[in-house]
Amino acid sequence: MPNEPNTPEIGYSQVAIVRAKDNHFSASEDFVANEVPVALVFNGISHAVMLASPLDLVDFAIGFSFSEGIINQRSEVYEIEEIHHPELGIEVHLTISTACFMRLKEHRRSLVGRTGCGICGIESLTSFETNNLPQQMGTSELIDSPFAISQAALLNGFNELQQVQAINRITGSMHAAAWINAAGKVLLVREDLGRHNALDKLIGAIKSDPASYHPNSGCVIMTSRASYELAQKTARAGFALLATISAPTSLAIKHADQHGLTLVGFVRKGSLVVYAHPERVIS
Repeated sequence: MPNEPNTPEIGYSQVAIVRAKDNHFSASEDFVANEVPVALVFNGISHAVMLASPLDLVDFAIGFSFSEGIINQRSEVYEIEEIHHPELGIEVHLTISTACFMRLKEHRRSLVGRTGCGICGIESLTSFETNNLPQQMGTSELIDSPFAISQAALLNGFNELQQVQAINRITGSMHAAAWINAAGKVLLVREDLGRHNALDKLIGAIKSDPASYHPNSGCVIMTSRASYELAQKTARAGFALLATISAPTSLAIKHADQHGLTLVGFVRKGSLVVYAHPERVIS
């Protein structure tokens, strides 16, 4: 079984509703996904406030730190603590190395937003172009990975993913990001209301356990479209392939092509479309 969320009981709430069908109204109850403000605080300084599911926030904070170029490896985070503020939200405090904190201060951006926008807060269009893959990441400009997967395995991964989305099965409102091996088996899954957050959570979980999840041993699949930000985060993490159930955007395709990322979309109903670096999808 894939690694389950840490505390699934806080992922949703029960609410009173009124159901209507054929002009007949009835009182009932339903389950909805929990959404809370999450502040990421580095060395005592609040850096970003995101709206997210309150599940797996340690993974989220670690993955966000990788995606934003704040850290290059898990060991650069010395301590991490969740502080819950009733009726307000959750703070995740990270103590990071001095070098990482100095880098963060140099590149600090205002990131109050919904789901981890990859360009929010940049100051010009030129900044967007140079923001594609920051030098501080320590990640190769071009992904060079021997990983390959068959069409059948990718389809199997998506079929299995539907079965292991614990919170989405209850609420119907969660995105999922999963790590599958070359056989198409789901090894790890993370859920969130925002697709960017789900991917950050997955990246954080993988980077926290590199012995179990080597970048060359699997790929990322997601229950969403492939936006630029998702391609950016996947490439920054050094993963070779991103597959999504819906279409990619033009910027996602461009970014994937430039950085050696295999980008696959429309994985559904027995077929798929490869938009960049098709050499990793084999028969």
